[in-house]
Amino acid sequence: MRVSYKVMCKKELQAANIRAFKAGYNSIEPDYIKDLPSGCLFPVFFKLPIERGWLRCQIGTASDAHAKDYMPLWLDVPHIFYENLHTVEIDVDEEAVED
Repeated sequence: MRVSYKVMCKKELQAANIRAFKAGYNSIEPDYIKDLPSGCLFPVFFKLPIERGWLRCQIGTASDAHAKDYMPLWLDVPHIFYENLHTVEIDVDEEAVED
């Protein structure tokens, strides 16, 4: 079984954060984003429409691929921004997925 997730690179995360801050929506502390690694992709695990073309997204972040310091963050992004993000597909054992 394959599942798909939208993902953001650090540059996209910074751009979305600036847009959210300027529009008065949920944003992330810029210094936190600055300290994230540039080579990682940050998955959007959950999204919820909030109003007029904006989505509230839960984004998984960590300082490395081992994710020992995993931190889920909430960021509001324009719907069109979300739709234009890259999608990754991951093979998952069907027994590991709950119905």
